[in-house]
Amino acid sequence: MEVYRIEAMRPEHARMISGWKYPGEYGIYSFEPSAGLTNELLDGSYFACTDELGRLIGFFCFGVSAQIPTSGGYVYSADFLDVGLGLAPDFCGRGLGPDFLRAGLDFACRELGGSAFRLTVACFNRRAICVYERLDFRVVAEVTHQHSGMRFQIMARAGKEDSLC
Repeated sequence: MEVYRIEAMRPEHARMISGWKYPGEYGIYSFEPSAGLTNELLDGSYFACTDELGRLIGFFCFGVSAQIPTSGGYVYSADFLDVGLGLAPDFCGRGLGPDFLRAGLDFACRELGGSAFRLTVACFNRRAICVYERLDFRVVAEVTHQHSGMRFQIMARAGKEDSLC
């Protein structure tokens, strides 16, 4: 099991993340560097995740920052803590997903008081959906992104007595 450290986003992390580019259909997750993006990453809702060697391997965000604008009237209820996450392009496809997500959920339990979680994922992203299902997330809704028209699944994991929290 990998050991990850999650900490407040620093300017150097934000600069690195703003340059991440993903191949093929995963390009929707790519960033375009801008002052607005840097400001968002540093707004306090984003956290950097490093490995045991100190390499930036990903990020987490929580709350409203992890939600997408939807058409069709889906309402994000306050019953769950929303989780957004991104693994650095160089670390994708290496089987790190489950441990990475567990680290983020553990952090959210300890630091943010979360116990029931929700995340939003593009419907085509089967790799991520499989990871989320392995950690007991289940689809609760399918929505359309208000701006791109792309379909997304909203997945939730109820608080459990035997969970990370």
